[in-house]
Amino acid sequence: APLGSKLIKMTLKVGEQDEPHDHPKHYMYIIAGGKLSITGAPFPPGVTKELEMKTGMGMIVPAGAHQVKNTGDTDVEILFLEVTEKKGETPDSHKTPQDTDPGHYKTLAEDDDWMVVKMDMKVGEEDHPHSHRDHIVYMLDGGEITIWPGKEKGEKKLVVPIKPGMVVPVPVGYHIVANTGNKPVSAVYFERKS
Repeated sequence: APLGSKLIKMTLKVGEQDEPHDHPKHYMYIIAGGKLSITGAPFPPGVTKELEMKTGMGMIVPAGAHQVKNTGDTDVEILFLEVTEKKGETPDSHKTPQDTDPGHYKTLAEDDDWMVVKMDMKVGEEDHPHSHRDHIVYMLDGGEITIWPGKEKGEKKLVVPIKPGMVVPVPVGYHIVANTGNKPVSAVYFERKS
C-alpha cells in the first residue's frame, strides 16, 4: 500500500464480535452493509452506539481504540486503509478524475489528507487523461480495463483482467482508463490529497 499505509478487508459474520483493538486514523468503504454496534472510536471510550453501515458508503474514522459487533442479520464486509503521516509526490498540473470525468468518479468521503473515491464505467467507456497522487485501487467488479500511461494513448498500455477483490497497483502520475471488457467495471480507491 502507498506510503507505508495498510489495506485491510474485514468480514464480520452475523453475531460476531472482534477483540478490542486500536487503529490509527483510517478510511473505510462498506462493501456489504449491515448493522454494527461500536464501542469506542469514533465515539468516546466506553460509549456504545449502533450504526447502520450502508453498502457503498465511505467513512473516515479517527484514531482510537474500539470493539465492533455485528448486531444485524447480514454479514458485513468493510475495506479500510490505515494511513501514516508520510507525504508523496503530486504530478505536475494535477487533474483529478473527479474533475475530468465526474460521470465515472464520485468522492464518497474525504478530509485534508486522503479521500475515498468510487469509479464506475460502462462497457466501452473511456475517461480523459487525469492524474493521481499516491493511491491504491480495489476492484469491486468488472471484466477488463486498459490503462495507458501519460496524457495520450500510445503503444504502451496495460490490459488488466478484473477479478473482484483484486488490488491494482497504479503509479503516481497521468493515465487514461477504458473499460475494454464485456461488463461494467466498479472500483474503489483511496488517494492521498496532500
